[in-house]
Amino acid sequence: MIKRSICLLLMLTLCSCSFFQIRKPTIIQGNIITAEDTSRLRTGMSTAEVMSVMGSPVLSNVLSPNRMEYVYTYQDGTGKHDITRVTCLFEGGRLKAVQKS
Repeated sequence: MIKRSICLLLMLTLCSCSFFQIRKPTIIQGNIITAEDTSRLRTGMSTAEVMSVMGSPVLSNVLSPNRMEYVYTYQDGTGKHDITRVTCLFEGGRLKAVQKS
């Protein structure tokens, strides 16, 4: 009887930890985009130069090879969700414009 009571108490204790979710993880995805990196981008740069500054793009569009998408998402344990996007547009293999949002 005592063994069952202890087992039941232990099970309830362990289940309550997952129910209340005391610790929620921080989720970071994509390329880390800093103001320093985006300020280093200049019109006229080649795709290889842009990739050396920003890294490999997260999104590649096969139908539109003149576009590189860099996305960074950050969600902390409280539910705050930040998304940073940088789109690099190319013309003739050279950087034409940079769109930030």
